[in-house]
Amino acid sequence: MASQARLRKGKGPKSPPEIDVDLPESAAVARIAAGLPTPRSTLGSPLISHATYKRSGVGDLAAGPRRHISLSEVELVSWMCCMAPVFMLFSTYLSVFFSSLFCTYLAELICAYLTLLASLWIGNMSLACLLGIYRLREAGSIDWHARLHEIPEEEKSGIKHIILLPNYMESEKMLKETLDNLARSKLAKNCLHVVLGMEGREGQPARAKAERIIADKKHLFADIFATYHPQGLPGEVAGKSSNTQWAFREALRRYGASLSKRDLSKVWITVADADTLLHPHYLSAMTYQGLKMDKEERSWTIWQPPVMLLRNLFNVPAVTRATAHGTLIFELSALSWQRIFPAFAYSSYSMTLALASHPEVDGWDVDVIAEDHHMFCKCFFAALWELSHAKKEHAKVTNGDEGNAVEIVPQVKVQPVFLPAVSYLAESSDGYVASLKARFQQGRRHMQGLVELGYVCLQWARLSSSIGARNIPLRTHFSIALILVKMHTLQITCTCQCFALVMMALTKLVPRAGSLLAYLLQVGFDQMRQDVGSMLASMNGAEKALAAGISQISGVMVLYTIAGAVVISDMVEGRYYQNVPRAHPNGFVWQC
Repeated sequence: MASQARLRKGKGPKSPPEIDVDLPESAAVARIAAGLPTPRSTLGSPLISHATYKRSGVGDLAAGPRRHISLSEVELVSWMCCMAPVFMLFSTYLSVFFSSLFCTYLAELICAYLTLLASLWIGNMSLACLLGIYRLREAGSIDWHARLHEIPEEEKSGIKHIILLPNYMESEKMLKETLDNLARSKLAKNCLHVVLGMEGREGQPARAKAERIIADKKHLFADIFATYHPQGLPGEVAGKSSNTQWAFREALRRYGASLSKRDLSKVWITVADADTLLHPHYLSAMTYQGLKMDKEERSWTIWQPPVMLLRNLFNVPAVTRATAHGTLIFELSALSWQRIFPAFAYSSYSMTLALASHPEVDGWDVDVIAEDHHMFCKCFFAALWELSHAKKEHAKVTNGDEGNAVEIVPQVKVQPVFLPAVSYLAESSDGYVASLKARFQQGRRHMQGLVELGYVCLQWARLSSSIGARNIPLRTHFSIALILVKMHTLQITCTCQCFALVMMALTKLVPRAGSLLAYLLQVGFDQMRQDVGSMLASMNGAEKALAAGISQISGVMVLYTIAGAVVISDMVEGRYYQNVPRAHPNGFVWQC
């Protein structure tokens, strides 16, 4: 037990890190593929132009491997950050619960406040979604293959796409549909390398399934192979993140020789759910956008299509269908309007190998559940950590001279690709109730992503402790705070607002339901209007605030409904697929 605790704290036996400062990219790839820790310092990384201070000599190597920042660390700060989201969630719920029972005035104020925040949040998303609809239609009308073809050949040389498809207990038919859809890209035959991330705990049936799929579809891609994530590896949580990391490392082992000779900012890693149908132009559009960026910007970018859970929209229960509308509005609005809150990686996304193999990223963490949001946060702070190391080295070289000092500012951005990625909603073949249960279980897993709020707090605390909070610009602190606010609003504020409305209904409306029904049956419209006016005039401040907040929901919901209806209508009509051939393309063939 003691040895396990030391390993969790990062105090286990350490071997001197092997660092090739002349080939930092290939060295990082080799170490990740071998499952070794990457160096803590990122000075000399090819990702930022001003990090020119390379470490030399064994003295600097005494720092050892990069510290893995995780909420599973056995330390007080990690425990406090891990418990912070739990405290925020239950303190809000308990305040609503007890105030509803013992202090109606306070309950009304809390409910009005939460309703106002939720209304502003949903209203902002609905308006931003209208902008997203325009951009979806605009992107869907563009022939991205033709645009990519116009880029000079020397800029396109070395392009490679690796698609990771982690899956568990998925049907063979659905996996084949996903691969057939990927093959519709004109990059598929020569540039697309597909990795089927199977779970070893499926046993021999998974291997047989993968072999049949590969035999049937291998002619469609530059390469396709399967990985089998072993069960019960130490420190791992079974799920998409750990499976993705295993597939990622196996891909680096397979392609390591060729990758060492390439510009890693032109090698894209795409993670997609097994049921996701990426737009046939998605890879071309992403490649085009990336090649229009310089190497530094491209290396710090995460590409994200709007994910739409619409493949079985008309087959699932109405309650489940409503969650699809919510996901659609949330994802599309986040990508369309990032001037306040940043967009997060979600479900299916892409990044360059330069970012995925960065020493401060090291691929995907194996001890988390919400791999998409976690990976965004990890990459976001990786850039800040690199700049902090560069700032420390600059101080050493210049003896503390602050002239031309490195500024620690956010580098990572989520670049939208307004081409839909369509997935399934949770559904069960056992009927209506079973489908609701499946959606509930999925929603419960999504709520476990609340822990990412604590992860951001931990990264923020570690960074501030390492470099000093005053050495971090105010705008960087503000950017981190906005990430926390978005997570809090999504996971806590909106759910507590629903709970507060339920408590208000149970404590104020249900006890009066009989008398209210009798009143409605007895009085006419004119008398009802006069009584409502008199009731509003007699309300106290908390009651007026609550009534004002609730009355605005209808207007917000009109925008919400219009935005969702337009997108679904466009999808049904095929408006986003105007330039997509129905059969396999016979146009220009890419040489990678």
